[in-house]
Amino acid sequence: MHLISETNRKWWLLGAVSCVLGLVLLDETVVGIALPTIQKELGLSVNTAHWVVNSYLLSFACFVAVGGKLADLFGVLRVFLIGLVLFGLCSVACGFAENGAVLITARALQGLGAAIIFPLFMAMITMTFKKEARGQALAIGGAIGTTFLALGPLVGALLTELISWRWIFWINPVLALGIGLIVSLTWRDVARPKGQRIDWWGLVLIASGMVCLVFALMEADRRGWDDPLILGALATGALLLVLFVKVETRLDAPLVEVELFISPIFTGSNLTIFMAQFAKMPLFVFVALYAQSELKLSVIASGALVMLSPLLQPMTAAVCSRIADKVPRRKLILFGLGSLTICLLWICLAAPLNNVYVFAPGLLFAGIAFPFLFVPSRAAIMANLPEHKHGQGGGIAMTSQMIGGTVGLAVSSAAFAVGGYQLVFAVTALLLILTILFAAVAFREV
Repeated sequence: MHLISETNRKWWLLGAVSCVLGLVLLDETVVGIALPTIQKELGLSVNTAHWVVNSYLLSFACFVAVGGKLADLFGVLRVFLIGLVLFGLCSVACGFAENGAVLITARALQGLGAAIIFPLFMAMITMTFKKEARGQALAIGGAIGTTFLALGPLVGALLTELISWRWIFWINPVLALGIGLIVSLTWRDVARPKGQRIDWWGLVLIASGMVCLVFALMEADRRGWDDPLILGALATGALLLVLFVKVETRLDAPLVEVELFISPIFTGSNLTIFMAQFAKMPLFVFVALYAQSELKLSVIASGALVMLSPLLQPMTAAVCSRIADKVPRRKLILFGLGSLTICLLWICLAAPLNNVYVFAPGLLFAGIAFPFLFVPSRAAIMANLPEHKHGQGGGIAMTSQMIGGTVGLAVSSAAFAVGGYQLVFAVTALLLILTILFAAVAFREV
């Protein structure tokens, strides 16, 4: 009897592509915990160490919008395997990096690989499972992904402490090899409409604008806010993003259909997703740094502390999925934003005390919050759009999420340089409060 058959192949495929989601989510938590060790071993400055995380996020954010379109143009399996190989090879390069420049470059290319494969997770499940089984399949995939996310801090800590930080990257190609083999054996292509041409001008403008703004935010403390390079980068970034909006409004098939943001529900949903990912940076990167530098915890103990943030997420995700169609989305989203705000306010007030027992309980609120931010927000986006725009809406939501991460790390780095850990948590809490005020108005009809 064959292990993989036509009867069970779709479940094998589901497991494999869900692990792709898991790899991407794992990176959100596994690198942050190893960052102090990487910084020390490679002799990196604090700012350069933050680029190890943000080069990946920035590359991911800039290119995630084109992953699905590349699959339309060149075939799903071919593009998926190319992205997976790129992700795996760059992970190997990250592990062998002997200096910051090599590591940051490899991380940027790894982010490109992730940007190619990540959008195909949902597309491949949607094309493989019938409509009546699709919800269950996506729920299973999400559960596998959140399990990777929750285990990331502890896995990263154990590998860093017991073997080497390099293994947080070297485990990726091993998993990628297994995923690629299973997907190759189980994927069955289906007829798809011809993909529209990729908006290369839009891609260049948004990528260049984001790079300029993120560079200015992250380098301003080292160079000074009045440095001509920083001022020039801020001005250039803003100008490029304004040009991006103007170009997109004139195209028939834009990278981002900016007119969709006229809808308060669409804007509020994307802002919620943006801020949820923004908040992950203080929680997964700066809490790890705080635990090792201020609380003087070991790498493993720091990993256990950071793990409190996603610890409750698999359970609350299941609860959120059950009640998502029964409770108004406005209430779910405001509950999620409120819980995340409590988390950030708690750790902001606890940070100066340098007491792990006072600090730790606040992190649990994050695991409660995240499912109530991502699930109903994405559902609100889809419900607010006609069916033929669901692909565009999903792509924009994904882009908002990844941009939230890269801007979140850049802003947090700037805040840290000015006022330390407490200011990082305070700034995020303040932005979350402003988001709650906007969401209360934007979602009043859902």
